[in-house]
Amino acid sequence: MNGVVAGSTPLRSVGRTLGLALGVTLVACALVAIMNSAPALAQVRRAFAAPSLVAGLVALAAAIASFGFSGGMFFALLRNHGSLRFWQMVKLVTASGLLNYAPLRPGLVGRVAYQQLVCGITVRRSIWATLEAGVVSLATALWLAIAVTVVSRTDARAVGAIMVGAPALAGLALVGGRSSWWKVHAEAVFWRWLDVLAWTARYWAVFALIGVDLPWEGAAAAACVGLTASLVPLVGNGLGIREWAVALAGPWLGAWPEDLGLAADLVNRAIDLALIVPLGLVATVSVARELREASRVRRVTPQ
Repeated sequence: MNGVVAGSTPLRSVGRTLGLALGVTLVACALVAIMNSAPALAQVRRAFAAPSLVAGLVALAAAIASFGFSGGMFFALLRNHGSLRFWQMVKLVTASGLLNYAPLRPGLVGRVAYQQLVCGITVRRSIWATLEAGVVSLATALWLAIAVTVVSRTDARAVGAIMVGAPALAGLALVGGRSSWWKVHAEAVFWRWLDVLAWTARYWAVFALIGVDLPWEGAAAAACVGLTASLVPLVGNGLGIREWAVALAGPWLGAWPEDLGLAADLVNRAIDLALIVPLGLVATVSVARELREASRVRRVTPQ
């Protein structure tokens, strides 16, 4: 833990504080852009006057499922290195998701500290797993992007469907022993792929909530852009960057207008915050309590 905290230099602190300020500014600019776009504002108001119950439920269910899928990916990468349980990892992911909105990414620091003190996982292994998770996330987003390209640029819809289903076969790693390195990473791919599909469903839903009927390949394209933007380390959870990335990608892809892309991802961000604030606070309190208990036990245990 000390090694992680020691790396948080004043310069890095200023940089991450500026990153948060940039994210908030970008979100504010997105809101202003929507308010100044009369057609988009009118469409959003019409859609919100009679919101789709199905789309709302899909958006909430997909967002909640993502906590479990993200936790599953980290659980696969870390469980062989300490005493870690699945729901323990889901709780950690939920808590860190809230805390990472703040400067200095305290969620990451807290997660690493918890895994060391409570689960016996070394700091080095935790950091390495974070890097592995980033690679898995980029690889799955790229695979989905290739599948979308195959479907949208050719008539090979069956090939695209096979590509979408193929990563699910990595779930076979859940059967039998999971100690070999390839099974560990195959399982991580499986969980992340479920998360990618959840994000695809979520983008279909948030666009539907503002009155835009996206085909699945359009929703998948939005998921690729949104997930990739969320990995940008400049700001926590891609705040502001994700909204503008999805908006600007729409005209380039020929899938949605820029202003409606902004509106859809602002709804997406609102769902994020509506869930992560209460769930993250509960998870953070639980994690902090277990950290205090682990620290107390370590102090009273003879070395």
